[in-house]
Amino acid sequence: MRHPYRSFATRMLHFIAAGRSPRSVGRTFTRAVVAPLSLLAALSAGMTGTAHAAADAPAEALAKLDVAQPVMQCADLKSADLANGGPIAGTVTSAEVSGGGDTGFCDVKGTVEGRIHFEARLPLQTYTQRFLMIGCGGYCGMVNIDNGGVDAAAKGCAPLTSNRVATVATDLGHKGDYPDGAWAKDNPTAVVDLAYSGMHATTVVVKNLVTKYYGKAPAKSYYSGCSDGGREGLHEAQRYPTDYDGMLVGAPVIDEVETNTFYHAWNVRVNSKPDGSPILTANKIPALVKAVTQACGDAGGLVQDPRACTFDPRTIACAKGQDDDTCLTQEQIAVVRKIWSGPVDEHGRHLTAGDMPIGGEAGWLGGMVPKHVGDPIGLKNSADKAFSWDFPNYMAQFGAPTGITNANMAFTSAEYTKLTKLDGLWNPTNPDLRAFIAHGGKLVIWHGWADTGASPFTTLNYVSKVKAFVGADAFDKFARLYMIPGVYHCNGGPSPATEDFLTPLMSWVETGTAPDKVVVNFVKSEKDDTVLKSRPVFPYPSTVRYAGGDINSADSYVRADVPAGVSDVYDFAGLKHYSPGNQMACSVDGDHVHCVNH
Repeated sequence: MRHPYRSFATRMLHFIAAGRSPRSVGRTFTRAVVAPLSLLAALSAGMTGTAHAAADAPAEALAKLDVAQPVMQCADLKSADLANGGPIAGTVTSAEVSGGGDTGFCDVKGTVEGRIHFEARLPLQTYTQRFLMIGCGGYCGMVNIDNGGVDAAAKGCAPLTSNRVATVATDLGHKGDYPDGAWAKDNPTAVVDLAYSGMHATTVVVKNLVTKYYGKAPAKSYYSGCSDGGREGLHEAQRYPTDYDGMLVGAPVIDEVETNTFYHAWNVRVNSKPDGSPILTANKIPALVKAVTQACGDAGGLVQDPRACTFDPRTIACAKGQDDDTCLTQEQIAVVRKIWSGPVDEHGRHLTAGDMPIGGEAGWLGGMVPKHVGDPIGLKNSADKAFSWDFPNYMAQFGAPTGITNANMAFTSAEYTKLTKLDGLWNPTNPDLRAFIAHGGKLVIWHGWADTGASPFTTLNYVSKVKAFVGADAFDKFARLYMIPGVYHCNGGPSPATEDFLTPLMSWVETGTAPDKVVVNFVKSEKDDTVLKSRPVFPYPSTVRYAGGDINSADSYVRADVPAGVSDVYDFAGLKHYSPGNQMACSVDGDHVHCVNH
């Protein structure tokens, strides 16, 4: 499969400027990947040692689930009742056989409640009673099953590669491009669908579809999504704890509202001159990346934990009269420090969790830094600008547009209060996962330390709150967190990453064997899986240290403790929302929206 996040990033650069497949399960922007190849080569310096064969994850033991054969013809699904006596209606619009033998499947397309579109692929001869929902990234708006959204975080997962899993994807109830939120104008039903309810409705209907086709319900149900797909997954675990047995949540945009308002808008604002041109330009990024790597990178050039990095950009300040690609001007240094600091209000209080992680500077290209020197920051070349344009105007409320975009957003406490009224609808910050635990559910969360699209500090905040609520011992029995150095948003980066988290999750669900070490491979490019370096990652709070040998081999690194003195909790204006009482449920009746907090 093509990598969903990276293919969208390149495609997006014709909207946000270049181009491939629009399908993605991730947050949709892997911003480092949109840079010119020559620049990426420069940014990857030090990462291109001896190429390695892909490091295989240990073969996890899975349950021996019997192959279930269809009990009806694929085409006959067109007349199937997908409500199955329940309140959620589903209709099949097409059902056609694709291929045959061990690779063949019944390709089913349909709708939920007449507005949410889905596509399901049901194996003809090889179905082992496993069901996988694929999360939808960005602001969704299209069905992304072609890319699957599972290849990068499930590289080599045997049930998937051998067509033994029923898979499904959904557009979550509206049509649109990933950073386009205009569909939300005066459309509260679509807002609620994307916020949380559409994924559950699709899950119920498609499970009924699978049950009809094979004559039995799935034995094991799994979820995999990254970015907004990760956010959707956490809502499932919190609100609908029996929908899935195992959930793989990647780089979740937990603070959805704050991220798509203040976080992205701040990045644009602090790097913009009055005429819209950037202060920090693309030609300066390699020098910044090099300096950060030299100051804080490990033996293999990765920043293991940005919280332990105290690099000062003033160390690469231009001399008086100098302004070339090797240094930063005083104005550019100020921009870098503001980006790393994150948005604050008039009282100096942070409006988002933590700050921009040090070590992800290559990801600023295509974000708040246009990839071409001389280009202004615009909707077609800046992910930060695109994602913070429509959300505050259309998606942060149910009614008429607010008139607020990143062009006029005020970084004040009053603006924060205004734009976060629907935090409880969008943000999956409820730490009460006791019902999911009681169901026997297992949760694996992963996040890249170099992620500039969705802050890794929000994930640490959430996991800390869950541990505090359910207890550390209870947490360890059902959840694992992996923090991955050098990985950008949804496995992107100058050297994209691949790993298999899904197989260990399946093993945990099916045999009780908890995940431990996972090997992450950094590959040459989206089209070339040659492994440039590999690293082990362990469940947080473990990290790794170099123990000698080939710096690009996972075998040269061993488990270690996180740096002393770092905190897993990042205070900001919305930290109070990380509570069970902040969860909002809404129903729509015509023009009336009724919401209650649980």
